Amino acid sequence: MQGHLTVTFVNAKRAKETYRYRNTEEKLYKTDAAVWYNKMCREKQLTPRHMSIEINVKNSQYQETTKDATLYRLN
Repeated sequence: MQGHLTVTFVNAKRAKETYRYRNTEEKLYKTDAAVWYNKMCREKQLTPRHMSIEINVKNSQYQETTKDATLYRLN
């Protein structure tokens, strides 16, 4: 083996706090990305695929209602 091997002992409590911080940070990044994505969709007046609502009726009244429902869901 070349060089020195540094071994650090970490107690379980510190490891638990470290992983909790990392998991919280990861959730925060995912949430921020989702909020930003929804904001961009609202600005560009796009409907994301996961928020689309499909109705088989082609009546204009139903189409307007589905459009309002997707916007409400996006907000």
